[in-house]
Amino acid sequence: MLSHMATDYMLHLKSKKDFDQQTFRYVQFLSDWPELREDAFFHTKREVYLLDYVKDCYSKQLKTCRAQAKESWDIGRKNLDNGTLLAEVLSIYDPKADISPYISLALKDDVAKFYCRKDFIQGWVLNSIAPKIISVEDSAEVSQIVTGIVNPYCIETMKPLFERGILSSNQELKNISYRILKAFKFISSSDEDLYLTTYLLDGPSVGKTFNLAWSMLRQISQDFERRKSLLSRLAKLDPLPDALFDSGNILKRDTVANFLFQHIPEYISFYAETCVNYRLGKGDFPKGNPTLYCDKFFEMAKKKNWLSQEVTVKYSSIRKP
Repeated sequence: MLSHMATDYMLHLKSKKDFDQQTFRYVQFLSDWPELREDAFFHTKREVYLLDYVKDCYSKQLKTCRAQAKESWDIGRKNLDNGTLLAEVLSIYDPKADISPYISLALKDDVAKFYCRKDFIQGWVLNSIAPKIISVEDSAEVSQIVTGIVNPYCIETMKPLFERGILSSNQELKNISYRILKAFKFISSSDEDLYLTTYLLDGPSVGKTFNLAWSMLRQISQDFERRKSLLSRLAKLDPLPDALFDSGNILKRDTVANFLFQHIPEYISFYAETCVNYRLGKGDFPKGNPTLYCDKFFEMAKKKNWLSQEVTVKYSSIRKP
């Protein structure tokens, strides 16, 4: 009888939209009754009511909302669905709130494959993982760190996000995405070729990834079809990766640039032609200049005699006052 009455009471409060602070306190009091602590029917209705209560609290811009959301969770039965729903409300109304208590149980469970489809959870996972692996290049260590935070099924669900990430112009997102895809063996050979090449073109740091990129380009220079595929994908990037040409470390810049010219000279030529075409107004460039460090590139390329006379003359004519 107690269970039936308490459950009906929750339904009554929701239908009447009774979101008074005093009512919240009474609901919390009921929730902690020994006879109701394990009552699934009561808690199901209680969770629905309290979810609406928290929404209403934030809509009224009360100062107690974050604390009451936590209190409702702490006294509740730790239902995974309810936790993620509560976290979603907080992510919308209170982005600075820590939602980890509400989703950590779900994300470490096998059911994480379903919860990690939600955008706000993907954002939380990315923000939680990023600072811990940003400087870690060893795949085994990356895997250990990530699985300490979320179930591997979550990473599998988020695979499309990381596949887009390695194409991002955001260097940090690109590096993190690569490390995760590599650690969980989700990266395709084509995506890895693209990432490692852009890693060199973006002004690399010496380390394990640098060595992988160096070795990959040696291999690709001997494989025409693989190199052709890589160049096709590089040509679609906007802007074209070129931070290397602006490096203040002249020795590193020249060493890496020479290596690139030896193994993928087609990219060097394409970059030069794209720069000239942009300056001449030939072609479609919706995002503006795709060759940000064109002038520094030509300054270096001229000294090394990398380019055809035709392209060099065109560039020189553009540069004349």
